[in-house]
Amino acid sequence: MGLLDKMFGGGTNLELRLDTEKIPEGGTLCGTVSLSGGKKPLRLTALKVRLVYVKVEKRDDSPLPNIEMQVLIDNTIAANADLPPGQLQKYDFSFKVPTGTDPDGEYRVMATADIPKVKDPSAEAKVKVLSPDSEGANRGIFSRLTGKASEDEILAQFPGLMSSDEDEQTEALSDLNCAAYDDDNNFVNIAGHLGRMMASGTAEVRAAALEAWGTVLNNRAKPEHIQALVAMANDPSVQSDRRLMREVVTVAAKFAEEGAAQLVHWFAQHQNPEVRKEMADRLRFDADDEFMEKRAILTALANDPDAGVRASAIGGLSEHNDEAAMVQEFAQRSMSDPSPEVQAACLSALTLSHHHGFGELVFSSFQQHLQNPHVKVRKELADSCHWLPSDPRLAGIVHALLSDPSPEVRRAMAWQGVNMGDHPQLAELFMRACDDPDEEVAQDALRGMGRLMGFDNAAQFYRHRMAARPTESTYWGVYYGICSDLEDEPAARALMQELTRAQFADVASSARESLEDL
Repeated sequence: MGLLDKMFGGGTNLELRLDTEKIPEGGTLCGTVSLSGGKKPLRLTALKVRLVYVKVEKRDDSPLPNIEMQVLIDNTIAANADLPPGQLQKYDFSFKVPTGTDPDGEYRVMATADIPKVKDPSAEAKVKVLSPDSEGANRGIFSRLTGKASEDEILAQFPGLMSSDEDEQTEALSDLNCAAYDDDNNFVNIAGHLGRMMASGTAEVRAAALEAWGTVLNNRAKPEHIQALVAMANDPSVQSDRRLMREVVTVAAKFAEEGAAQLVHWFAQHQNPEVRKEMADRLRFDADDEFMEKRAILTALANDPDAGVRASAIGGLSEHNDEAAMVQEFAQRSMSDPSPEVQAACLSALTLSHHHGFGELVFSSFQQHLQNPHVKVRKELADSCHWLPSDPRLAGIVHALLSDPSPEVRRAMAWQGVNMGDHPQLAELFMRACDDPDEEVAQDALRGMGRLMGFDNAAQFYRHRMAARPTESTYWGVYYGICSDLEDEPAARALMQELTRAQFADVASSARESLEDL
């Protein structure tokens, strides 16, 4: 990267540029050779690019080392071409770096143009070839003492970071991001490389690099990292790209307690409600509990003029559902806020507060909202019912939702049967739902019967249903009802074996695959 070792011949000029200074063995090295013509018309006989291994060995009989150069790759990238006076010609090249390289060796890429009648111009650049096999065996002293992997070690572990292919880059960044969540992995030394990827490339690569950068530096960010993040937030190219902007907001939340509080406040007051909503979500899911301003910012956002922002902020405040005043606020807002999105968010935030002694308020709020005119709110009730404790009122709530005029609400409640195994008294309600006129509701109700009835009883019920209503939807409902319990339930395995002979080919194929995966 950069222009190296220019040499001239007859007014000609050759420059060599590599896409990367580091490449894994087996990887593809790409670059460009730029060749300028001389003072008069010339003829290019051949333009060659070589990968050379330079082996340096000490000598006992001399203070000067023995230097041996071995050509590993010799490619001709252009031949027999005219070279007009002063004209610039560019030639792209790529070649695969061989495996079995010396991780401590020196490698050079050399470009040479064979031009009769003038001195052949040439250029060279050093390239570091990384061997994954050397990662553990060649860790440096600093790495062993600090637990920090060096940049070279990280690049060897994730070679796609050095690729010029967008898909390989994004895949490697995703792998790095996932690995960085492990507390045992300290990848802070890759931050500089990620910073360069954040500054160039496609928007997809920049966003993926920013995401990985934020994860790698989470709880390790320094002032220079905060400054770099502020610069990105002010970059017009970032502000115009929704994915990049979301990632900047996410990283700001991660760095909040490390010095990015001012940036968090700025996003929380941003003119774009989508940015404010994203900030509320990220404070909920990414900001550290040690960020002392978190609650105050979310409280302000809970009063935002935009309903989506308010709903996200209520979700962020739900962690305080052990406080009487906050629980009362959730219940009151569920009735007073005009937005169904906010009403649903309040009910979701309220649900688990029964663990803290507020069960009466939870059940009364659920019962009140059974008549809510908005499908979104009633669907939230259905989605949240499985969190409720055993109570005589629970059956009435489930019955009302399984009888709701909206198929969407009934489907949501029917599906939750898989999570309600602690309430076997509700089995009859879900059995009735298996006869729902909406095929999807009936199928989803079938899913939970094993958990509600016990698999020995459910197997008999499933066989009866397949005989009485032999539709493909019924068979899929039975399949989904038993597929996740095959390992622990012999009755489920026996029934799945029967499904391998089902009249519906896709069901039979899926049943065979499920049994093979055991």
